[in-house]
Amino acid sequence: MPIVAAVDRSDRARSVIRQARELADAYGVELHAVHVRDAAETTSDEAARYALEEVDAIVEDDRDQRATEIAREIVEGIEGSGEFTPVGLTGDPAPTLLDYAKERDAECIVVSARKRSSFDQVLFGSVTQSLLLNADRAVVAAPHEAA
Repeated sequence: MPIVAAVDRSDRARSVIRQARELADAYGVELHAVHVRDAAETTSDEAARYALEEVDAIVEDDRDQRATEIAREIVEGIEGSGEFTPVGLTGDPAPTLLDYAKERDAECIVVSARKRSSFDQVLFGSVTQSLLLNADRAVVAAPHEAA
């Protein structure tokens, strides 16, 4: 029953990891730092390296591996992160995080809380909002801390 920390390359990852670390220590459970790479992020150069029939399976594995590396890089740069399991996944961030948390029976999902205008939310959506509305477990919105 880990704590799932949703991390990206933004400076808000520090707040997420620190909050998740506190919770993991309090519950005595593992911390999983999860970075979800959107499937649309694959470049044509990455896909061109493989034979057409192998592209889907291999590119999916490559994406997940790269996302895991990104999760590791993000968290290793945060002081006080402690031990963690880096996890890289590919897909639409909110449902992918929800599926991962459910599969691992996570205590909760820790995400970044940031202010967005109503226009931004309508136009771009919000991973945090989607998680809050659709999660079957607690979602902790970590407030952004000053740099």
